[in-house]
Amino acid sequence: MIIDRKNAPSLLDSDFDSVPRPDSAVVSRYGVSDLEIRFQKRAETLSELSVVAIPYSASVIYKDRYIFAAAIECEDLRAMAPLMGIPLKELQADYGTKGFYGEKRIMLYGNGERESLGPYFGKEEDEEVISFLLSLVLDSFDEIEDPVRLSN
Repeated sequence: MIIDRKNAPSLLDSDFDSVPRPDSAVVSRYGVSDLEIRFQKRAETLSELSVVAIPYSASVIYKDRYIFAAAIECEDLRAMAPLMGIPLKELQADYGTKGFYGEKRIMLYGNGERESLGPYFGKEEDEEVISFLLSLVLDSFDEIEDPVRLSN
């Protein structure tokens, strides 16, 4: 997904329940060119109706507009069970897990679209996840400069 920062619509106006809130659970901030990138851990979604958990995400702000997000997310089986009218244990069996979450997936939000890049198989150590999400952001904006960490 390539984003035209000047013409990209705001994610705050999107129809996707699972978009991470840009001001939620910000751990660190980075700057590259005219973009601010916010690394988040366990960010809340824009909608309270979402059945998605977001262990990690990177939200991109351009001129005070929230225009892009790269997220590692998974379905929250505890939230899904009552909505589907299915016991949690049955849903866990359907997903092949004893835990409360489905498989971690890589999702991109921007240009009014949601794109899945498939499962996330990387380590869940902050430095590795930050590096991975920043590379997704840089690729999506066709940036070649390295991001610089900003003071919180």
